[in-house]
Amino acid sequence: MTVEKSLAVSQEHIDAWKKKYKDVFKLTAADGKVGYCRKPNRDEVSYAMTLISGDPLAYHETILKATWLGGDEEIVEDKSYLYGLGGQLDKLLEAKKVEVEKL
Repeated sequence: MTVEKSLAVSQEHIDAWKKKYKDVFKLTAADGKVGYCRKPNRDEVSYAMTLISGDPLAYHETILKATWLGGDEEIVEDKSYLYGLGGQLDKLLEAKKVEVEKL
C-alpha cells in the first residue's frame, strides 16, 4: 500500500503497513516533513551493499527508496534529506547482538 504524493498518511495507513510489514518507521525532518519506511529485506540490503564501494551514498539512497511507504516525497527526492538520514537509516536494520567466543 503506497501512499500517493498528495494524500496525507492516516493512522489507517500506518496500521495497514504494520500488519503487512510488521516494522514501520517514522522519519521526521527538522523542518517538520514526515515520511514512513519499512524494514528492508535481505535482498534489498544485499543489493544496496554492492553499491557502497562505488558510491557510499547510493547504499542509503537505495535503502530509502526500496523501503519508502509514504509521506512527504521531498524526503526521497531532495538529497539534503538523504544526507541527514545517512547514519539513521542503519536503525532500519536492527541487528541482533551476537557474541563470538573462541573455544
